[in-house]
Amino acid sequence: MSASRAAAEPGRERVVALVLLLQRAWAERRALTQEEIVRDLTVDEYPVTSKSPRKVRAYEGNDAAVRQKFERDKARIRDLGFQIETVVRADDLTGYQIDPSSGYAPPLHFTRDESRVVATALGFCGFGKSGAFSVFNEGPAGDGGLEFSAYLTPAIRAIKVRRTLRFDYQSSVRKERVVEPLEILHQGGTSYLVAREVGAGMIKGYRFSRMTSMPVVLDESFHVDEATRELAASWRPQYQRRPTPIDVVVWTNRDYADLLVRQYDGATAAHKKDGRVEVGITFDSPHAALRFVLEGAQRVRLVSPKSLIKELRQWLVRVNRGKTPSAQDIKFTSATAGDVLGQTLQLLHAVYNAEDGLRISELANRFSLAPELVRSIMGRLVTMEPMVGAFDGATGFAARIIKDCDDWDHEDTDDSTYRVEFVSEDDEPSSFMWRDLFELNVALREASRLFEDPAIFSAIDKIEEVTSHFMRVEHPHNEQLLSQVYEAVTRHEQLKITYVSGTTEVAEERCIEPTEVKVLNGHSYVRAYCLTRDDWRTFRVDRIGKILAKSPASEPRGADPVANWLTAVAEEGDEVVVVLEGYVRYLFEPLPGARWATLADGRHAVRFHLSDPAFLDHLMILAGPAAVVATEKYATAGHDVAQRMLSQL
Repeated sequence: MSASRAAAEPGRERVVALVLLLQRAWAERRALTQEEIVRDLTVDEYPVTSKSPRKVRAYEGNDAAVRQKFERDKARIRDLGFQIETVVRADDLTGYQIDPSSGYAPPLHFTRDESRVVATALGFCGFGKSGAFSVFNEGPAGDGGLEFSAYLTPAIRAIKVRRTLRFDYQSSVRKERVVEPLEILHQGGTSYLVAREVGAGMIKGYRFSRMTSMPVVLDESFHVDEATRELAASWRPQYQRRPTPIDVVVWTNRDYADLLVRQYDGATAAHKKDGRVEVGITFDSPHAALRFVLEGAQRVRLVSPKSLIKELRQWLVRVNRGKTPSAQDIKFTSATAGDVLGQTLQLLHAVYNAEDGLRISELANRFSLAPELVRSIMGRLVTMEPMVGAFDGATGFAARIIKDCDDWDHEDTDDSTYRVEFVSEDDEPSSFMWRDLFELNVALREASRLFEDPAIFSAIDKIEEVTSHFMRVEHPHNEQLLSQVYEAVTRHEQLKITYVSGTTEVAEERCIEPTEVKVLNGHSYVRAYCLTRDDWRTFRVDRIGKILAKSPASEPRGADPVANWLTAVAEEGDEVVVVLEGYVRYLFEPLPGARWATLADGRHAVRFHLSDPAFLDHLMILAGPAAVVATEKYATAGHDVAQRMLSQL
């Protein structure tokens, strides 16, 4: 058998061809059996001795090998969000097909102004390489700021068509859930599916990051009355059927008290003669109150209630205590490689939305892919155009990819342009999957806090018209200075501010020149050159107390040495392994680059990079008795902070 240039990517041709074939089966209303797929599906192979591809069978080998490949390919397709339907045909044979609407949303057409604000909004949210960012932005993506999940695609579709959803879910234990999805809540950087349990009738929230299997849209439909809609709209994290408010009083200093009053609605402060400030805050539940005190750490002294003081003492004496296996003995899964189908769809989306087409170099830059890989993927799509009758009798493709080459004699190295040609305006396919609309909606709503533009709201209206108002976005109320900071970025201004860092309780004056604003885990961050420290720094906007003065930026500062400044914690420092109970996974899930494993006793292990030991101390205080550091170097993480907090009680 001759060598093939595609040998390094086994299955690349097969998976994409299978998706297109099963989508065509849906359009032709004839599901295909495994035997028909194995017999008829062909892919391109590029022999080294020829520039032209030849057709070969996609599935070859004995029956067991073919079955394994076929099942593996189906799993990869489902993991991207497409629903492969298994049906019994009229001849009693089992067939397969893909409903394109299970993955793709209806086509959306944005005006030039709407496309402009969408591009700005996506950059503000810090979206990564996967998703809608690539459609609207010409440069490579930075670090991602939104919790991203392929599980959004079937969830949004199930909400739109009012059908039940089934998925595996990890809380304290892992088990299957069947729910009636009502809406998606995005709050504090975390996305929740708000749904009614089938049979039990209770409204609950499910974190997408804790789903452990691709949700499946079932055939059963359901009805939602107005009372249920109102109950779903009132659901929040920490939601209880009978909330038990709790009044908390702490002592702190003037600077930290000012920060707390800004961050918590309804907080009151009373200044004492000895210089201390007494702050009172009402929380919806004892759990939320305990979390507040733990967040404050040594910067606050808890005064009342006594029940919370007792609970806090019991919590602190158990911080980072317990047994774990050796960190070296815990096996973590390997990092997931870029998925061929996902890469193909991303490239297609970008070309669909480029009126004049895109060159290989432009696509490679945008998606951080090697030019050879872009050429391979796009070359395959060119051969699948509907004008080529030799491709399995293919008909009915809504669009075809056209390749324009400047130097056909050196096609293998030419920086060719790929453009799309639609069969008809009515057949124009959507360039968005359902989850892309989720990203767009979040980004636009976040951007509406920065600047006012009618195009933002008209774009939101277009998205929600096709998604049946599937989502709520809860904004933080403690970033009053956000628009002024963003204005300083766009006007290249220098700001003199007061700032309380994450580890101190005293406000300092800083002089900064902001360059970029992004959102991560529900908080807005500004990257700036700090003239006070004579270095690049990252500031959390809600910790800025006041803007004391503004002036034009004094001089150019050059390039920021840290490209992905938003998630630099994942790229440097010591490697740390923590063993934890399932109910505190949420503390570690947002960590960029974190890797997970499940232990034999049901606990979870997470591995991540640490650039600042104080960060780990803070995490262990929040996790309390539910987490233990397995890395020997950090076996006492959090102990000193817990002891100092205990001494204040």
